[in-house]
Amino acid sequence: MMRFDPFREIEELTQRMDRALASGGTQTTRFAPPVDVHEDEQGLEVTLDIPGVRPEDIQIEAENQTLTVQAERRYNRIDSRTAHRVERAYGTFTRTFSVPAKYDLTKVEADFDHGTLSLRVPRSEAAQKRSISVRSGGQLAQPKTVEAAQPETEKTEKNVTE
Repeated sequence: MMRFDPFREIEELTQRMDRALASGGTQTTRFAPPVDVHEDEQGLEVTLDIPGVRPEDIQIEAENQTLTVQAERRYNRIDSRTAHRVERAYGTFTRTFSVPAKYDLTKVEADFDHGTLSLRVPRSEAAQKRSISVRSGGQLAQPKTVEAAQPETEKTEKNVTE
């Protein structure tokens, strides 16, 4: 004898509705993968977790101070089997990031490893930290090494104790 579980019944009904409304067996569910954005002296690093996505299904565009990542995770539906639970998100996603002008979008680098996409956006040349030499009388000043002198009180104390 089987117990009545209303939550299981609702779950099964939801799955049946999802399958019935899917056009031609393709899921149009949209999902948004988690993203981390970090910044350091070299630039920005944007990391997205997109397991189950093939590298050839990833599109990256960089223009007008925006960085856009679009990808698709496909649902491998086999007609001869019944899905009892489908919790992972499938379909396409698009994430767009506004990037400040101090970063160079022409030099974006992308790596995809074990379901993690890492994008590196370097700082532009104009935004790089620079060391500036100071001119003195029209010529560059030579760096000078100055030794620290002992304060007078220390000299006096040494002479008294000796």
